[in-house]
Amino acid sequence: MEDRYPYIRFVVDAAQVIAAVVGLIVLLGGTLSSCHQGGLAGFVDFMITVAGAGVAYVAVMVQIETLRVFLDVESGVRALRQHPPDEPGAPHAGG
Repeated sequence: MEDRYPYIRFVVDAAQVIAAVVGLIVLLGGTLSSCHQGGLAGFVDFMITVAGAGVAYVAVMVQIETLRVFLDVESGVRALRQHPPDEPGAPHAGG
């Protein structure tokens, strides 16, 4: 079976690196902002930044997981089209 959508597959394979980079960018930007404030306000801003970086990481991972599901569905449909079941009412081998 041919491997379709190579760029999407590359993004899915590199998902954790991409999500970590996004989280790190959010964290560094927020840390720089909180350092300018200083004191308790800076600490609170930093804690909000850490939470925001975690949310950004999870959001990117969810989007990548959605792409992974779509690719699995697409490959499953393509495999079913190439090798249809013998009878319309017959149960599939996997379930």
